[in-house]
Amino acid sequence: MASPEGDKDKLNKLRSRFKEELPAKIADIEFCWINVLKNNSKESLHAMYRLVHDLSASGVALKYPQVSELARTIDVALLPVVEGEERIGDELKDVLDDYLKALSDLDLDDDPEVEVESSDQLLGSGYKLRTEDFLVYLLEADREISEDIADQVSHFGYRVEIFHSFIDLFTSLSDDRAPDVLVMSVNIPGVEITPAEAADQIRKISYNDLPVVFLSDNDDIEHRLMAARSGADAYFVKPIDVHEMIDQLDKLTGEEKVDPLHIVIVEDSATQSLYYSSILERAGMETSVINDPLEILTVMEEVSADMILMDMYMPKCSGMELAKVIRQFPAYASIPIVFLSAETQIERQLDAMSLGGDDFLTKPINPPHLIRSVAIRAERARILRTFMITDNLTGLLNHTRIKEQLMHEVSRAGRKKGVMTFAMIDIDHFKNVNDTHGHHVGDRVIKSLARVLQQRLRRSDYIGRYGGEEFAVVLPDADAELATRVLDEIRKNFGGIRQHSPKGDFAVTFSGGIATFPECKDATELALEADKALYVAKERGRNCIVKFSK
Repeated sequence: MASPEGDKDKLNKLRSRFKEELPAKIADIEFCWINVLKNNSKESLHAMYRLVHDLSASGVALKYPQVSELARTIDVALLPVVEGEERIGDELKDVLDDYLKALSDLDLDDDPEVEVESSDQLLGSGYKLRTEDFLVYLLEADREISEDIADQVSHFGYRVEIFHSFIDLFTSLSDDRAPDVLVMSVNIPGVEITPAEAADQIRKISYNDLPVVFLSDNDDIEHRLMAARSGADAYFVKPIDVHEMIDQLDKLTGEEKVDPLHIVIVEDSATQSLYYSSILERAGMETSVINDPLEILTVMEEVSADMILMDMYMPKCSGMELAKVIRQFPAYASIPIVFLSAETQIERQLDAMSLGGDDFLTKPINPPHLIRSVAIRAERARILRTFMITDNLTGLLNHTRIKEQLMHEVSRAGRKKGVMTFAMIDIDHFKNVNDTHGHHVGDRVIKSLARVLQQRLRRSDYIGRYGGEEFAVVLPDADAELATRVLDEIRKNFGGIRQHSPKGDFAVTFSGGIATFPECKDATELALEADKALYVAKERGRNCIVKFSK
């Protein structure tokens, strides 16, 4: 078996050769395109299509996503012309010219070498836990305190490097490595430099806007004011509440990512839909294009749409008819539908909106207007939908929404003849936590488990608060063995977190039960059997994961 290092070297050599040959490949495509426009040459058209198709495939294989995406867009735009379904009009010509120019303007010289993932990062089936992407430098003279902070923070996926003196810290900051955050104590024995001077020196050495968090023994206004004047991004008083620190680290590292808006475009013209898609994607949005309106429900099941941009007049059905069908599904009731049409009569526009539409954009629409109109409506709808589907305490999906997502994923797995897992998780002895430490501490325990689940699971997994101290997790494309390993790793991490309370610190564990599709035939059976497995985990002494078996 080839080593990861050997695979990496081989891949990077292939990438280097591809980078050298790319200008010639693009020149061949442009030559074909000129011949198509001048002579209407079918041979050149087919040759151009093959070249673009091969370029897209090479971009994927050699991990050049920009090349692949641009070539793939040209590929999709050309296909209706190659198959004789459309002609090359001015609009299509402008779109292809635009993408060919973007392709020729690409600069791959600064592209880094790719990394080949080692087997210990993977748990199987492409399932990858959140890796320790963020490095924290911790300056603290007290070894016991520093090791305790490092241990607690590591449970939330941060890598911590400890320093006990300014000299060691300054030396490390002078190296090429740069931390994402610096956490430093302002009480270092035997040091004459002030915290303000230290922070200023640190920023000079690091040559960037390095976030700095102060740790202090003092909670008075004078010391807090000193920290503010020194440019500290956060201030914590010892003993540290690790949950509050994680909140700040997440904010300072940008760990709280926002997914791009996803727009579904329903337009029977491949040229028009490509035009709208290219404009919106260049503005940072994601799009799903539907040229056959009867495929709308299949696509809606596959994506999480923030808005539907729909043509009013299509051969198989009108936009008004399709909007009425979409509104028959409660799950899609809050997704805005914006019609696109050359229709200018206000009465007709109002009629269309009364049948399920939310707004009307008149063709032709210039790109800035399209981007702004779509972004405003989609953002507003996302915010409103977030309030409707999430739990107030944790920000996870609420009970109703996680059940809907379970049904959705079961349906998807059934269509694709795939596998998925549903897990029920319950915090052990949670009543004792509330009775001993109070409900506010109990709420913080619930939030800490929610955060660990969010950080350790994939972005494609769905996490919900089922009720009280009970959570539900939907893991698409994960079998029982894989789900057990993943959740067991999270269980171990969560059990190592120190929960803070005025009555004394303590640790909490959780139990879990899992069931899989297609072993369980539907969402109802999955929920029932996962709950039974959770009950078995409780009977076995808690703090374990049990999988359902018939």
